[in-house]
Amino acid sequence: MKDLPLPRRQSQSPAGIDSSAEQPDLAPVLQGILDDAVASGEECGCQLTVFRHGRLAARLCAGFADPARTRPVTAETLFPIFSVGKGVMTTAFHRLVEDRLISYDTRVAEVWPEFGGQGRDDIRVWQVLSHRTGMHLAPPTKDWAEMADWDEMCRRLTTMAPAVPPGGKCCYQGLTYAWLLGETAGRVAGKHFQQVMQEQVIAPLGLEDEMMFGLPAAAEERCAGLDGTAFAQGPQWAEAFLGREAVRRGFIPSANGFATATALARHYAALLSGGDGVQLLTSATLDRATVLRRHADDPIPPGGCWNKFGLGYVLAGPEDDLGRTFGHGGAGGAEGLADRKTGLALGFTKNKLSPRHPDHPVRDRISRVLGLTPRHW
Repeated sequence: MKDLPLPRRQSQSPAGIDSSAEQPDLAPVLQGILDDAVASGEECGCQLTVFRHGRLAARLCAGFADPARTRPVTAETLFPIFSVGKGVMTTAFHRLVEDRLISYDTRVAEVWPEFGGQGRDDIRVWQVLSHRTGMHLAPPTKDWAEMADWDEMCRRLTTMAPAVPPGGKCCYQGLTYAWLLGETAGRVAGKHFQQVMQEQVIAPLGLEDEMMFGLPAAAEERCAGLDGTAFAQGPQWAEAFLGREAVRRGFIPSANGFATATALARHYAALLSGGDGVQLLTSATLDRATVLRRHADDPIPPGGCWNKFGLGYVLAGPEDDLGRTFGHGGAGGAEGLADRKTGLALGFTKNKLSPRHPDHPVRDRISRVLGLTPRHW
């Protein structure tokens, strides 16, 4: 199989700054940002964890885990992370590539034969990772339980033609990324993708109690509830989605994960410098994964856009060094990221839904303090 070539980056940056350099303690400043956001009503509850060169620099929380403001957030509170889970999925898949179970140029139908037909035959793994399959429309379902049925959703994808030609325009696979990437991975690994994620990412970092895709009933009491009070028109889709027990218990890792900010930060710290002694991916894999993968006829528009994908991760950073920062945001405002120049890895969780999404001012204030380019993803 021919592997996907590695384009040259626009600007090469060092993997990290001098780890011996003096670094100010920014934790009090960051705590103040969180406290002020809660006090003003901008946020209900939130967590922020920052690693620098694999070492914990800040583990902070503020506010409340419920809209009624009766349960204080702790470092152990589990928050809905929505699409932030796609970054974790991506890392698990890259590890399978490193194990040579599959390549980026493999045709999906080669390992998942039922996927062939109706214009899907030549869809490649790299197109799944870069959201360029044309399979971004979720199959219709009669209820939430059906959406949480992994085998049924995978089957339904095999009955749908791409909405746009594969390999062309980037069309965000909001829900379908779970089944497109996950079933492909499961076929080559010989096990369900839920087990793949557990073995490849969650267990090596010891995150079993802090990152869950398929929430056990016993963990419900640790979960933050979504606060939709900023919307006058009533419950939002996110509240309806996670308000269904079938969705919370099911496995839809592109959208239904729960995690602490520390779990997200540890995941990205382990990509940069081996957090807790674990190095999840090689630097060569990161080099390949953090190069922009847009078609020549689908350039970034003049006003910009958030969906600047490499191989699975969303790319950010200065315009002349796109991909220096990489990670993924989520519908509720959570995010996880790593910055290859500064050695920073960050996890941020929150539970107040915002009409301004993906613009979350509290994240911008955190970014300014840390010297990171703001992201609206």
